[in-house]
Amino acid sequence: MPVYEYRCAECGAVTGKLASVKAIPSEVQCACGGTASRIVSKPSVHLSKGSKVARLDPKYDAMVDKAMRDTPTADPDRLINRRGDIAKGRSE
Repeated sequence: MPVYEYRCAECGAVTGKLASVKAIPSEVQCACGGTASRIVSKPSVHLSKGSKVARLDPKYDAMVDKAMRDTPTADPDRLINRRGDIAKGRSE
């Protein structure tokens, strides 16, 4: 269920309300007793680590590469390499 935001006409406080898409209230009661009207809020976007790295400024590529080379624990494949061959312990 999405969270809708409402701004009070009297105190200006912004309140969030969890509501179904089919039953979106146009106004809600504020904690101060006033009426709060629905406002348009910023969307929330969650990016993966890969897309965050892809959005980096190209001038940081050399710095990231150097940090990866200088820090063995920063290698993303280290867990896969440490795990070994997964086919070895299987009985066929």
